[in-house]
Amino acid sequence: MAEKASKNRGLFISLKRWGSQSKVGPASPGPASPGPASLGPASLGPASPSPGVVNRTMITVTRPSQSGPPSPKEFSATGIEELIQCSLCLEDLHNPKMLPCQHTFCFACLTVYSSDLHVFDCPTCRTRIQVTSPSFIDSLPSNLYIDSLLNLVKNRGADSQQGKRNIAKTEPTLPGHGVQSLQSVQLFAGGVPCSQCKTVCDSPDVTSCQHCKQKFCRLCWSQHMEDIQTQVASILKQLDTAASRLDHKIEDYKDRCEHLTEQINLAADEKINEILESKDKLLKEAATLTKTGDINALALKISLNEARVVAKKAMNSDDGVKDADKVFTFINLHQNTLQLLSDISKWDSERFIIFNKENFSIEVDAATPLYAESDEPLPTDNKTKNPLENENSLMVHYRSRNFIPHFTWRKTSRPGGVGVDPWNNYLYICGMDTHSVLVIECSHAKIVARLSSEEMLCPVHVAFMKSLGEVYVTDKWKHCIHVFSKEGSYLRTVGSKGSRAGMFRSPEGVATDERNGLLYVVDTGNDRVQVMQPDGKVVDLLGVVTKNQVTTSYTGWQAKEVTCTELNAPTDVALTHDRVIILDSGNRRVKVYNKKDKQKILEFGSLGQRKGQFRQPEVLTVDALGFIFVGDSGNSRVQVFKPNGQLVRVFGGYGAEPGKFGWISGIHVTPQLDVIISDTKNHSVNFI
Repeated sequence: MAEKASKNRGLFISLKRWGSQSKVGPASPGPASPGPASLGPASLGPASPSPGVVNRTMITVTRPSQSGPPSPKEFSATGIEELIQCSLCLEDLHNPKMLPCQHTFCFACLTVYSSDLHVFDCPTCRTRIQVTSPSFIDSLPSNLYIDSLLNLVKNRGADSQQGKRNIAKTEPTLPGHGVQSLQSVQLFAGGVPCSQCKTVCDSPDVTSCQHCKQKFCRLCWSQHMEDIQTQVASILKQLDTAASRLDHKIEDYKDRCEHLTEQINLAADEKINEILESKDKLLKEAATLTKTGDINALALKISLNEARVVAKKAMNSDDGVKDADKVFTFINLHQNTLQLLSDISKWDSERFIIFNKENFSIEVDAATPLYAESDEPLPTDNKTKNPLENENSLMVHYRSRNFIPHFTWRKTSRPGGVGVDPWNNYLYICGMDTHSVLVIECSHAKIVARLSSEEMLCPVHVAFMKSLGEVYVTDKWKHCIHVFSKEGSYLRTVGSKGSRAGMFRSPEGVATDERNGLLYVVDTGNDRVQVMQPDGKVVDLLGVVTKNQVTTSYTGWQAKEVTCTELNAPTDVALTHDRVIILDSGNRRVKVYNKKDKQKILEFGSLGQRKGQFRQPEVLTVDALGFIFVGDSGNSRVQVFKPNGQLVRVFGGYGAEPGKFGWISGIHVTPQLDVIISDTKNHSVNFI
C-alpha cells in the first residue's frame, strides 16, 4: 500500500512515531544528550520535565522533489529580481501593496512614506494619492502577479532545501536501546490546495483564475474577485491619464504642423512666382499630413473612450454577472489598455516631418536603418597613461576604447536628457512620461530625490549653474524652463509659449555659461537659440539673421528687410570656453559659433547613414578638450568628432543588446571620460 501511494505525484502525509522505555538508573553528569525536541528540521515542542517515558508524534507534509536544475522557462533570475524588488527599499517585496496607479511597494515602506499625510505622490509615477482613512495603506489590494512571483520564489527556495533534509535519519536512539523503534506510514491526501490559504479542498470547491493561473477555495476566490475589481479602477485611472497625455501630444503635433505651414509660406515668397506650383503642392502635402494626424488621433481617442466605457461598466457590474465573464472582461481590458498605452507612446514618434529649404520639399523619415556604418575598437600599443594630455592622445584613446556599457539602469520608462550636478556628482535623469527629474546616487544606483512641480509636463533636458546653486529643466509641452534649487526646492518658471524674445515653442536643449552667468536655451519651435540671464532677460539670439527680400505688388518690385533663421528645428547646445556648438537637427548638421561675436566658424554633417552623416540627430555634448559627441538617434549610434570637425570614432548601432541603442535621448561625458547615454526606446540609461 505504501509503495503504491509513493508513486502518486500528490500531497503525502508521513506519520512517524517512536517510543521508549523509562531510563534505568540516575542521569549521568555532564552535557545531556539532545532530546526529541531538538531533532529534525524544527522543534517538536518543549522537552519533558522528567526523564520518564517519551512518546511523541511528528507529522510532516512534504512534496516530491524534482531532480535536476530548473529549466530557463521556469526561472529568469534577473527578470524576477527586478519585478519583486521594492523601489523604496530596493529589497524583495514584503507584504506587497498596490497603489491605484498599479505600482507595488512593501507595506512597511508605504506606511513610512505616507505617514501623517493626507495626500502623497506615487514614488514611481508621481500620481497623487488621496488617503481616505487611517487604515488606507492596510486596505490596499495586493498585486496578483507580484504575489505569484513571490510564491514561486518562496516555493522554489523551499523545494531546494527540502532535498537536503532527511528527517528519517535524524530520529533519536533512546538510552538503553541499540535499535531505533520507528514506524513510518505514508497516506495519500486527495484534493487541490488553495494558492492563498493552502487549504486542501475537493476539486469542485476550487476555482482556477485564468489571469494569474492560481487556484482558490471559495472563501479566497471572493477576495480575489474583489482585488480584480480594485485593479479595474486602477486601469480606468491610467486610461484617464493617457487621454490627458494624448491631448498634450496632439497640441504639440498641431503646433509643429502650423509651423511647417509657416516655413512653406516663407520659402515660397523667396522663390516668388516660379515656385508657386511647388508651394501649392507642398501645402496640400502638409494638409494631408495634418489630416492624417487628426484621423489617427481621433482613432486613438475613440479607442480610449471605448476602453473607459468598458472599465466603468465593469466597475458598476451587478452580482448577477458570472465570475468567468468578469475575469474574461478584465483580461481583455488589461490587454487593450497595454496596447493603447503603447500606441499613444509611439504616436507621432515613428515619423519625422521636416521641411527642407534647400530642396524645397517635405521630408518624412519613418524607416530605422539596420546598416548604418560603425567602427570597432582599433588595437594599439600607443595608449598613454593620461588620455587628456593632448588631442592626439585623446584621439588614440577614443579609437581604441571599447564602448560597451558596464552598467545599465532601467528604473524609468522613457528617460530624456541626463546631467551630473557639480555639487554631489548626482546623476539627473529627465523622466519625460513621469513629469519629474530623477536624482540618482551613482555608486549605489539609488534614487535620492525627485524634482517636480504641478505644472511640469514633459522635462527634456537639464543643466546646472554652480555659482547660483540652481538647476534648469526645459519643458517641451509647457514651453518654459523650470528652475529648482540644488536642494530640490521649486524656485520659479522662466518663459511661456510664443515667438517673441524670452518666449519659447517646444524648447529642448539647455546649457550654462558659468563665467558669464548666462543660459543658452534651444528654442526648437522658433528655430533659434536664446541667450538669457537666469531671470529670463534675453541678451542675444543665435541663428537669426536679417536679409533683403524682393517682393512684387501692384506698384512693382519692392525690397524689404526680413528676419529669418539659418537653423531648422535645432535640438541641443553645448559650450566650451570660447565656442557655442549647436545641433541643427533639421539640416542634419553641427554648427559652431564664436562665443564673443556670435559668428559661425565651422559646420559639418549631412543626411545619410555613412560615417560623418546624420539621420535625426537629437543630442550632443563636449568633453574636457572640446571633442564633440553627437547622438545620431536616427542611425542609433554615437559619433565622436575633434573640435575641427574631423571624425574620430563611430560606435553603437540599432538593437537592444549591450552597446546598441534604440533611440538616443540624452548624452553626457564626465571629466573622467565616462560616457552616460539614455535610450528612450530601450527604457535604459547606459554607463560606458
